[in-house]
Amino acid sequence: MSFNPQIPDWGKSFSDNNLEKLLSYHNWLKDTGIKTGLISSKSDQFIWDEFIVHSLYFYKIILDLNTSLTNVYDLGTGAGIPGIPYGIVSDNKVQLVDIKQTRIFELERFLNTNELPNITALKADAELFIKNQDNSIFLMRCYIPKDDLIEKLKKHMFTNKNNLFIISSKSDSKELNKDLFHVKQQKFLINQDEYRFIDVITVK
Repeated sequence: MSFNPQIPDWGKSFSDNNLEKLLSYHNWLKDTGIKTGLISSKSDQFIWDEFIVHSLYFYKIILDLNTSLTNVYDLGTGAGIPGIPYGIVSDNKVQLVDIKQTRIFELERFLNTNELPNITALKADAELFIKNQDNSIFLMRCYIPKDDLIEKLKKHMFTNKNNLFIISSKSDSKELNKDLFHVKQQKFLINQDEYRFIDVITVK
């Protein structure tokens, strides 16, 4: 199968000028990412569609919301997904948060080599951010399932205010307490015929 680094129509306006940097990240994932165990062995096209294009939709959501929130955290970032693609196409400062120092070390090496000053990596417990931060944007692709996130948020409603959680999801999104949360699910193409889902959860 030939590799086709396509960008869907919804992402061309903010991605085309950053294609070289996105491809550089793609190459790092398929080489260093696989060798160091940051990701499992995947095809070039899978890495592009699922890790690059999928991540770019997180940025499109924030762009469309036109929110005033500017603190962006990628919780449980692993290999920098979705935070690095988001940061490549965004002017916002993005902090990649992960509990494992080995991951942070590899991420810092990539960021320094590719001159991405708006993106930083921090070794920390992501759950502390859920407990203590407010007025922030949290990106999550694989950190915890949405239902587990909701339970954590319910425990910290008095300290966790005006936060926006953008989280990869499945098609069967459950109804949530509308007095506490506003949830909107978005469906989008990652290539010509495959759809993915992201939930946008606002803590009121």
